[in-house]
Amino acid sequence: MTLIKHKKVELTELFYDLVFVYAISQITILIHRIHHGIVIPYAFFTFVIALIIFVNS
Repeated sequence: MTLIKHKKVELTELFYDLVFVYAISQITILIHRIHHGIVIPYAFFTFVIALIIFVNS
C-alpha cells in the first residue's frame, strides 16, 4: 500500500476557486433570465468565455 502525501492548498488557489464559483453563479443567473424564449447575447458570450476558461483549466 502506498502512502498518499497531502498537499497544502495556498490561499491564492482558494481565492481563485471562490471567484470561479461566484462567476459561475452569476452566469447561471444571467442564463436563467430568458426574455421571451431568447437568451441575451451578453449572457451567451459570458457563458462561452466561462466555458472556455473552465475547459482549459
